[in-house]
Amino acid sequence: MKISDVSRLQGLQSYKNTINNTQKQDLAKKIQVDKVEFSRAAQEKISVEKEQRIQALKEQIQNGTYKVDSEKIAEKLLSAWSRRTEE
Repeated sequence: MKISDVSRLQGLQSYKNTINNTQKQDLAKKIQVDKVEFSRAAQEKISVEKEQRIQALKEQIQNGTYKVDSEKIAEKLLSAWSRRTEE
């Protein structure tokens, strides 16, 4: 059996192509993410509910009846802070 430089180069190129294809497939698997889309009716309902909630909060603030839940604020701050220190 005679091995020439050309056949070795072809074998090497074939190996490189296999490695590249495998890496591309692995990358494609990592990049895939779930996607959620809401119907137009759902988007409108969410928009209306959001606007109602905002309006209610504005009225509470103007009337002086809005109460700040300091425990919730503290919990959110601590969880955000702990996430930053973990990174």
